[in-house]
This record gives sequence, C-alpha cells and structure tokens, in this order.
Amino acid sequence: MIQKFQHARWANFDEESKTLKSLSGVLPIQMSHSDGTADPLVVDTSLSENFGADLVRFEAGKGVDLHTHVGAHILLVTKGKGILTYGKEKFPMFEGMIYLIPSNTPHAIDAETELVLIAVGNEHMPANSESRLDIVE
Repeated sequence: MIQKFQHARWANFDEESKTLKSLSGVLPIQMSHSDGTADPLVVDTSLSENFGADLVRFEAGKGVDLHTHVGAHILLVTKGKGILTYGKEKFPMFEGMIYLIPSNTPHAIDAETELVLIAVGNEHMPANSESRLDIVE
C-alpha cells in the first residue's frame, strides 16, 4: 500500500533575484525545552524509527541548551548565523552549512541572528513533545 504523499514548503523563490528565500518569522509550534519555534514538514510514521523533518527557528540571542536525544539528525542552515556546540567544541553555523548530530550526542544551538534550520532525522518526535530531548546538566 502506498502511503499518503507528503510535501512542505521551507522557502520561496524570489523571481527578481532568482534565489531561494528561507521562510522566517515565528513558527506555529513552541519547541519544548527550547527558545525555538517549529513547523513540522514531513514525517513517516510507518517506519519503526519515525523518520521526519521540521523547520526550526530561533530569534537572535536565543537557542537551545546543551542536550541529547535518541535519534540522529541532520541540520541544514537555511537562514542566519549561530554557534553549534558539539560536545565541548564550538562551530559556526551559517547559510549553506549542513551538520550531522549522531544519536545521544550532547549539542546546543545559539543564534547570533535569526537562525532557521531544517532538522531531518530518525526517532522523530513532535517539536512540542516533553520527551523530545534531555537537557544536559
């Protein structure tokens, strides 16, 4: 049986500049344990691992503290700048970059400007789920 087809917009094409413009502004879901907001893009619940993607946004000066969660994910920066803390190291985040975060690896995000990401991963949980992540003390 074929599943219902899913698709979602994460950017708009600007005819004048001939470039993609990432969606921005406050998104409809307040993320649990985070300053961010999110919009679910797609999720496949037919798999035992729930594979999915969310659009995630942080205002300048906001972010999410050092945390872990089950499931690996890929972060694609579509707009803005920030800092990704990965374990004890810090890496710049900026448009066009992609980051792999393995399952249960401590990481944090601090937005320097409005920062918009697409987060794609397995063991996907809704952005507002209390059990989505565990803050590292």
